[in-house]
Amino acid sequence: MFDLFARIDEDFSLLDRKAIFALVYTAIGLTCIYYLKNADYLESMASALGVKQWGAAIERSDANNLPLLGYWVGVSVMFYFVIPAAVLKFVLKEKLSDYGLNFRIEPGFLKLLVQCIAVMTPLVYLMSTTSGFEARYPFLKVFNGTPYLSSTLLVWELIYFLQFFGLEFFFRGFLLHSLKPSLGSYSIFAMMVPYCMIHWGKPMPEAFAAIFAGIFLGWLSYRNGNIWMGLVLHCFVAFSMDAMALFNKGLLF
Repeated sequence: MFDLFARIDEDFSLLDRKAIFALVYTAIGLTCIYYLKNADYLESMASALGVKQWGAAIERSDANNLPLLGYWVGVSVMFYFVIPAAVLKFVLKEKLSDYGLNFRIEPGFLKLLVQCIAVMTPLVYLMSTTSGFEARYPFLKVFNGTPYLSSTLLVWELIYFLQFFGLEFFFRGFLLHSLKPSLGSYSIFAMMVPYCMIHWGKPMPEAFAAIFAGIFLGWLSYRNGNIWMGLVLHCFVAFSMDAMALFNKGLLF
């Protein structure tokens, strides 16, 4: 038995520990988000902490599901950004600017952004007219008849932005650049796999689109060293999908 452990330790000692941490944490973090975001886990945790009424108020708001969405975003940002960023900075003593959070604007940024938006806008509109996308978006649901075009929608889009910031940092920052020294450009494809998988359960076209988007946005971060193009494009697609889906359902105005 001891010989077996010694062989395991010998083999693992040859590996890039930063890459191993990134891959193992990816499995742990995504698992935690998948389970903890559910209302059942919220209720169980609130009960265990002695704040059952607080949990019930979040889960069963009469006006809208914004409190529950806020809880989901909080869980996502914690595991997407706060924990990996804290480990990188305070444990591994790394600079977050090396993991996509630098403010360097690459040449041709605006031109490429406009080109991508020009391509994506008609595709987003076409998708918003399909039953699968129309039923799913926006995540915000209003129960009391209040118009969607209100401060509630604005608050939702703002916290939705925080979720996308965390997501882009996690996949195109933390995971991609942790794997880059060991895998080189293969890190783009290694990152793309779990990124596609978090889209399972959404409309099938969106899950398949995540494969190509993951590769493209990963390549941009790999070449330019930051996540900003991916963040802007991700937010544009998400916000415009919400607006178009509401418009198609006659709920925007």
